Amino acid sequence: MSRRTYEAVVIGGGVVGLSAAWHLLRLGCRPLALVERFRIGHAKGSSHGSVRMTRSTYASATYSALMRHVHAEEWPRLERDAGTALIHRADVLFFGSDRASLGAYAAAVLAAGADVERLTPAVARHRFPALRFADDAEILHDRTGGLIAAGDTLDALHRLIAKHGGDVLEDTRVLSIDHAGEPIRITTERGEFSAERVVIACGAWLRELVPAAAADVTVIPQTVAYVRLAAPARSLPAWVHFGGAETGTTYGLAEIGRDAFKIGHHVTRGAHVDPDGVASLAAGDGSALLGVVAQIVAVPVVESLGLERCLYTMTPTEDFVIDCWPGNPRVVFGSACSGHGFKFAPLTGRLLAELLVHGRAALPGGVDASSLFARRASRAGSADAGRTAAPGA
Repeated sequence: MSRRTYEAVVIGGGVVGLSAAWHLLRLGCRPLALVERFRIGHAKGSSHGSVRMTRSTYASATYSALMRHVHAEEWPRLERDAGTALIHRADVLFFGSDRASLGAYAAAVLAAGADVERLTPAVARHRFPALRFADDAEILHDRTGGLIAAGDTLDALHRLIAKHGGDVLEDTRVLSIDHAGEPIRITTERGEFSAERVVIACGAWLRELVPAAAADVTVIPQTVAYVRLAAPARSLPAWVHFGGAETGTTYGLAEIGRDAFKIGHHVTRGAHVDPDGVASLAAGDGSALLGVVAQIVAVPVVESLGLERCLYTMTPTEDFVIDCWPGNPRVVFGSACSGHGFKFAPLTGRLLAELLVHGRAALPGGVDASSLFARRASRAGSADAGRTAAPGA
């Protein structure tokens, strides 16, 4: 790699890093490089796969209202620039016997004025016969929901970065960042280069490059299964099921690009794992998940199509991390999307880009985004972690 000084460098080629790079180019930051330790779209982190769910149902009225802006402004801007549809309309149901948790969601969406309807079990069975609803179930029908073409989103952002002159450096692991002088020096396995400004958006590897955030970040592997059902996958709504202590929180949604259904447990608590040392999946690892899904989905599974890993990078409150390096506004970092960050990525990328270029980031109504970040000294004593109000699962 030849030595070059960039106006901005983004470290991490998942959906947040790609989005930040696209927004930096929109703001005129050139030359720009995006550095990814693997390949764009790799299956080792959090952004891979064909599909993600989007919705307005949150246990936080702030987040529910913010999703209205994301759906109305942020995703349409990306779709216009990319020239392709990335959000596909779909019904989303939040339901289950954990009425306490779901009651908080119902109160939040009501306060936010989101287009979410509370259903009785009888009405839900009539509208959505492919799912099983207990007599005591709390049921929310989110009519703002949809499926995000996740793989297409990564491809679109990658194309936009290349189209506007950004360098995308794949298979390039960053070893260190020296931001003591000007310009910032970035050392990689393929050589060294310099940058005036840096965004770190490396997901599960945040602890390596931002040690001060380590106290707030836990990497938790997830098991995701893909199945073929006895009915077309797109005939089912997307869903999140709250089963309480017995079965936990599970989700399901149709894939994009093939007739398959994606299902998983939403596991937000556990011991930290090294993202480079995640255990391989065995054939029986999805059996418990399939057993739970059989209690939720009335349509039989006719074929198992495989399993995959996904890494949640969690904070204790399930918030995001968006902040400047302590004492150095030329370095910002964003990560720990806590298992629900893909739908926010066009906004999160904009916040990181604006924070780096302007020192502040704007939200609807002229609100400074930093006012949403609950800041506290990290246990390491060397940084503050900027975090958003807790949105729940």
